[in-house]
Amino acid sequence: MSLPRAVIRHVLSTPMSLADLQQATQVSLPTLRRAVQDLTDARWIRVVGQAEANGGRPAMLFGADTTRFLLVGVHLQLPGMRLIATDLAGAVLDEVKLFDQVVPTPHEAVQAVADYVTRLRAAFPERVILGVGLASPGFTDLTSGDIISIGRVPTWENFPVCRRLQAMVELPVRIANDVDCMAFAEFLHSSEPLDKNLAYVGYDEGVKVSLFLKGELYKGSLGNAGLIASHLLHAGDRPGLQDVHSLLTVIGVNQRFVQSVAALEAAAPGADAQAPYADILSTSNPRARFRLILNGDDAAMPLCRDLVHDLNAALAAAVANVIHMVQPDVIVIGGLLSAMPAARFAELEADIQGHLPPLIGHNAIIRQGKWASQNGAAKGAILHFLQAYLNDSTLELDGVARG
Repeated sequence: MSLPRAVIRHVLSTPMSLADLQQATQVSLPTLRRAVQDLTDARWIRVVGQAEANGGRPAMLFGADTTRFLLVGVHLQLPGMRLIATDLAGAVLDEVKLFDQVVPTPHEAVQAVADYVTRLRAAFPERVILGVGLASPGFTDLTSGDIISIGRVPTWENFPVCRRLQAMVELPVRIANDVDCMAFAEFLHSSEPLDKNLAYVGYDEGVKVSLFLKGELYKGSLGNAGLIASHLLHAGDRPGLQDVHSLLTVIGVNQRFVQSVAALEAAAPGADAQAPYADILSTSNPRARFRLILNGDDAAMPLCRDLVHDLNAALAAAVANVIHMVQPDVIVIGGLLSAMPAARFAELEADIQGHLPPLIGHNAIIRQGKWASQNGAAKGAILHFLQAYLNDSTLELDGVARG
C-alpha cells in the first residue's frame, strides 16, 4: 500500500499526530510530511485537534476531512432497499428507503441506485463521489461482483450487479454480504481488538455468523460463510420449538405471532383477548413488528414473552454450536437483535451458557450489538468499499499525484 493510502487508512479510524503516523508507517519524517501535505491539499485529511501537551507545544492531530468526498452505501434488503450517502468520516448526509415490503427486480434496483447517484450529484455539487458500496444477502462472487444466488429471491440469480451499476454511474462499485457489512460497522465502531477471533451473529431473514479470525474476515469460496441451517438444528422438545425454522426468520416470527393472536380470539370469542396486541398487529412492516414483539410487556403481552422465550432457545442452540466449533474470543449478537431489551438479552446469554461446558463458557464473552441503526449494513458496505478502494492501487487517489 502506498504511503498516502496508508495515512488515510490510519486516520480514518482515529486521529493521529505526525509522530503516531511515523511510528505506524515507518517512513522518514520529511517523506511523511510531504504525503500529509499532499493529502491535506487534496482535502483527504485535515487537522482535527491537538494531542495532550506533555510540557511542550501540543502536537496537531490529523483526521478525515469531511468537506469534500461523498460515499454511497446501499443495502439490498429484498424486500426493500436502503440507500445512504456519508462523508469520509461516516456521518450520514442523506438517506432514503425504497420499495418498502416489495422485492424490486435487479433492473429496478440498479436503476434506483443510479437515480440516487444522479440526485446526489445535483444536491452536493461541491463534493466528489468516490464510489458505491453494496450490502447484499445471499451468495456473491467477490472477484466479479456478481450476485450468484439469493435463496428467498430466485429472480436475482447470476446477476452482475457491480458491473451493471459501474457502467451506469461511472464509479467504482464493491459488494459484500449484508451480515458481514453489519459486522464491519459493529467492530469498527467498537473497542474490540480486530486481531482477536470475533464472531458476529446477525439475525434477519435467517441467522448468519460473520467470523473475523485474527482480524481477517473468513469469506468462504461463495462469499457467504457462516450460515445457520435451521432444519439441522434441535433446540428442545417443548411444543414451541418443534418448528425451529420459523423462529430463525423475521417473517416466521411474524407469522407465528399472528397465528397465536388469532388463536386467542378463537379460544375466547368476543373476549377482546387481542386488544393488548392491536398496535403490534397494525404494524405492517415485518421488521418494525419484530422489534415491537421483542419489546412487548411481559405481563400485558404474554404471547410476546412466550414467543421471545422460544426464539431465545432456538438462537441459543445455534450460537452455542458456533462457540463450540470456533471458540471465538468475543461473540456479538446483532442485526435486529440489537433492539432486544436488556433483560431478555440476559436470558438469551444464560441460555447460550447453559449449552456450554465451563471451560468454553468461561472463555466466551457474549455481548449485544451496539450498532442498532437501520443503516448499519449500508454503513458497513461503505466501510468495506473504502477499505477495498484504499487497497486497490489501480484506482487513483483523487487529487494526489503519488497516491
